[in-house]
Formats: sequence, C-alpha cells, structure tokens
Amino acid sequence: MTTDDEPDSLPFPDDFRAAVATELCAAGFTVAGWEGGGAAVCPRGATEPQYMGLVNLHRRAAAAPAAEWPAMIREFLAHRAELLNGTTIPDDLSAVAARLRPRLGRPCDRSDKSPPWGVPLPGTGLELNLVVDFPHGMVYVTDPMLARARKRGEDLFDTALENLRSATPPDYFERASDELDIYIGHLGDGYDAARALLVEELMPDAPAGYWVAIPSREELAVWPVSFPALSRIHVLKLYAEDNFQKNAYAVSDEVFWVWHGAWYRFGVTVGDDVVLDAPEPFGDALQALGE
Repeated sequence: MTTDDEPDSLPFPDDFRAAVATELCAAGFTVAGWEGGGAAVCPRGATEPQYMGLVNLHRRAAAAPAAEWPAMIREFLAHRAELLNGTTIPDDLSAVAARLRPRLGRPCDRSDKSPPWGVPLPGTGLELNLVVDFPHGMVYVTDPMLARARKRGEDLFDTALENLRSATPPDYFERASDELDIYIGHLGDGYDAARALLVEELMPDAPAGYWVAIPSREELAVWPVSFPALSRIHVLKLYAEDNFQKNAYAVSDEVFWVWHGAWYRFGVTVGDDVVLDAPEPFGDALQALGE
C-alpha cells in the first residue's frame, strides 16, 4: 500500500476523475478502479494495482480553476512516480531502518488486504503507524511486511521515533506572537504532526503539561498550560478547527492535553460562551501549577 492520503467517503466529481485518468494514461498508468478516497493504479505492464490517495489533491484542485488541473495532477504524479512504479521494500526491514518514521494521524482503512500496522494512541482517537520515508512520499509498513521481516511494529517504532528525534532541530518551535505563548512547529517534511510525540522533550518544562493541536500533517501548535492561558484556550480550538477544515492531510480539530507522557482529549466548545470539558487529572495538574 503506497499512499500518503486518507480514504474519504466523499465521491470525486466526474470531471476530476476524467482529468486524473487522462494524466495517468499519459504517464503510463491505468486506473483499475476508484476506491473510496483514491484510485487503484497499475503501471504499464503490471498486473497488481496500488492504491493512490487523491483526497488532498482533490481539495487543492477544488480551489483552483479546472484549466490548472492538468499541471497540478502532473506535478502530483511526478512526485509519486518512484512509489507508483513499485518501490521495493526489502524483507529485512533492518535494511531501511534509517528511513523509518512514525506517523500520527487518523486511523487507516482496515479493509485493504495489506493493512498498515497501527496501534491507537490512547486518549485521542488517533493512530500510530510506521512508514518508510522517501524523497517524494512514504510507504506504510504493513502487517505482511512485518511478518516477512519477523519483526514487531512496537519494536521498530522506537527506531522510527529516534530517527524523527534526530531529524528535528533543537530550535524547532517558534513562538507565534508576543501576546500568546503558543509555539508553532513546521518543517514541512511530512512529520510535523508526528513531532507531537516529542513535545515534552522539545519544549521547556511546564508543571501542568501542554495543550497540543495537530490540525494537519504539516502543523503542530503547543501551548504550555497556565492560568492566563486557560481563559483563552478557545484561541487554540479555533485554530485547530479552521486549519483542519481548509488544509490538506487533515488530522484532528481537537485540542489535546499532554502531561507526564499521557494524552487526553481536552474538550473546548466555542459558542456564545466557551465551555470546557477537562479530563479528570487536569485538576491535579492545576494544583501542581499553583504550588
């Protein structure tokens, strides 16, 4: 399974599918079928199709004139040519250990015959996966790959996380403004959301933990918990909701709270009033903050 998109229930319009099929044909591929949020694609001469996610391409195309679609699609396909032409992952995953990366996102579709390995991140509704990083995309590590390599995903995940740690500069976070001590992380390498797993290492100590927003794969916002910030937490919630709706590779419109390695949903409802639904341990954290 080679994809960096999530399957989506929304159907693609006929004109978009026709434009994609035309450019695939010109590039030497055929569409074996349309599946959820993408297409089953075969390189010329191959019989085994590969799933190619199209949700994020469609989001960008929907915001552009149709005359710009062919060039947009060609650029998209050019970046995925290596993957679509059958990137080979060795049976011994140790051979690509340096390319392993963690992924943090919405749960993957489990209907595929070779589903990606994944485990839930407790308290979030999100999922942890393993991918093999390539210059213009990523390949999910699947259960069959792990079986052939005689490896456990949990064991390789430690290696992947260490690789991500090494690829993250010490000054990764930048303060968003002088007024609010919200910090933004953005390298644009496809793993900004996954760096939320490193928040407690990358940020200065905060006795009551951190609020975290990961609206998309390329965005990470962190706010150390404090009493002044508590009265303005709706700012982070609005940021998460807005960017979740408009940006590609969407992850979550939730605000999470990270404390002592544990993750929790931190409920924030913005209406005429701001209503908070804090997890039970948050009271203990505020007490520690007061002390």
